Amino acid sequence: MDHHSMGANALPGPQIDAESRLWAAFATAGSTEALCRSWLSLQCRSLDGIEGAMLLLARPGQSFAPVAVWPDAAQDLSFLKPVAEECVKTAAPVVMRPPHANGASGLHVAYPFLGDGEHPIGAVVLDMRLRPEDELRPLLRRLHWGIGWLEAAALRDLMTRERQRVAHAAAALDLVAVTNEHERLDAASIALVNELATRLGASRVALGLDDGRGVRLVALSHTAWFKRNTTMVQGLQSAMDEAIDQRATIRLPPAAGEAARIQVAHEAMHEHWDGAGSIVTFPLATERGAVGAITVLHDGVPADATIRLGEAVASLLGPILDGKRRARRLVSGRLVEAVQDALGAVAGPRHLGWKLAGGLAAAAFVAALLVPTGFRVSAKAVLEGRIQRAVPAPFEGFIATAPVHAGDVVTAGAVLATLDDKDLKLEQVRWRSERERQLLKLREAMAKHDPASGSQIEAQLRQTEAQLALTTEKLARTQILAPIDGLVVSGDLSQSLGAPVETGKVLFEVAPLDEYRVTVRLDERDLRYVKPGQDGHVLLHGMAEGALPFTVQRITAVAETDAGRNTFRVEGALTGAPARLRPGMEGIGKIEVGERSIAWVWTRSLIDWARMQLWSWTP
Repeated sequence: MDHHSMGANALPGPQIDAESRLWAAFATAGSTEALCRSWLSLQCRSLDGIEGAMLLLARPGQSFAPVAVWPDAAQDLSFLKPVAEECVKTAAPVVMRPPHANGASGLHVAYPFLGDGEHPIGAVVLDMRLRPEDELRPLLRRLHWGIGWLEAAALRDLMTRERQRVAHAAAALDLVAVTNEHERLDAASIALVNELATRLGASRVALGLDDGRGVRLVALSHTAWFKRNTTMVQGLQSAMDEAIDQRATIRLPPAAGEAARIQVAHEAMHEHWDGAGSIVTFPLATERGAVGAITVLHDGVPADATIRLGEAVASLLGPILDGKRRARRLVSGRLVEAVQDALGAVAGPRHLGWKLAGGLAAAAFVAALLVPTGFRVSAKAVLEGRIQRAVPAPFEGFIATAPVHAGDVVTAGAVLATLDDKDLKLEQVRWRSERERQLLKLREAMAKHDPASGSQIEAQLRQTEAQLALTTEKLARTQILAPIDGLVVSGDLSQSLGAPVETGKVLFEVAPLDEYRVTVRLDERDLRYVKPGQDGHVLLHGMAEGALPFTVQRITAVAETDAGRNTFRVEGALTGAPARLRPGMEGIGKIEVGERSIAWVWTRSLIDWARMQLWSWTP
């Protein structure tokens, strides 16, 4: 449905306001039903001779039901049922001319829209006045183009449902990843229950593992420490034992049609929580059987999708948590054995190779303390043009052509893009016609020797000529030109043809190809070593065969956050600029500071961190 074609039949005054409201409702529709209602109203207002219309959508079970009726939602359009059924059955447009006995007023038209390219997911049904065939074809053509909006909305809903299914699978894998991020069982358990509480929207999540004598609570969400002899902890462990013994998920209150389970401990926990909300326990299954359980406490009743996610997570995490628990029992023994073996190899009567390696390590340590080496600070670097010229939109309009993309090399005066000038040309013709009309009136007033009317007409004529000059100036600026020779750094309007632009919006940025500067994002811990005038080198990813020299010129006093660290912008001038350079290239920049010992260079970050920690700990 074309905005221009719909606006062509609009009338001035309140109807324009009503159509604007409909367009606003269509653009901001929060649901498929709201979009269908506003779409049907806009479509019917743009078509002539529509007496009534309704829009049908497929429901679960492939039943079609109306979601929008025009012009009155209470209007009885049941006489359109035959044409709608034929349209849905054939998945093709249908035009009928039924007898007048059933209340019809003319032609019945039904047009389907498809979801997967074969089966209709909805249909638009119209009751319209009789018209010749040559007038009906343009109407059907406009209806065909307008239905594209509905097909796009249907595909968007389908994609949303698919994304939800993928999100559930991704959530389960994310929880597995959260657990595997930590080697120790305690840290992994705490991270798991906290993340699981957020994913499931639960008030509390508890994790317990079976130690052979029963379930022992390992972690409780949003709790760093808990007493094991409290009523809540004892109740959680009993509920977990209950689910492990039955090797099944226990849900209280149970869902409709769910198999009966023994849930005495769950009922006791439910009473402890004042009988509010719900409790769900998922056993952690492995090949050796259930090794623990996860109990989830909700303030409300969880959805079935949430229960399925919990069961999937429990089945995936059972073997992982069991493996971490078994590995924890051997950590202390392995560590002690490793230390003993290392001491025996260095100090014992044998292992000459180890003794030689120890001597070499000691010599290297002494050399690291005494031998100086060049000290350079390094950080991420970006190549930028020394200047960048912005090319803004001269006035509000619509993109007509965009032959230039980001990355193109342009010359000064080259056409970067053009704005649609059809409306401006029409406006120019209108103002010219208005000027001719006013000139004619001015001549008549002068012929009648009416100076008062002549003065008024002259003022109007000056205003018209000003408007005409403004329109002519806009027409002259519909071509957006490159201000300088250089590279288009940003701006790609090829995917936005026909899109509106606002006055002053930056459409392109152009940087020269022969003037560059290097910007280094220097960590604040290294800032004290750098000052203007120092030399450095930058190695770009796209030119890894050789580093380019530069000289530090300026250090900004404003910090910026980059990857969680405070950085300062250090600008340097390139000594040479090869022709292959392009603005936006990234690499690593290193600035020469002086000479320091090897050990100091390697350990300076650790020493600085230790000083900060000591300062924060001391009173």
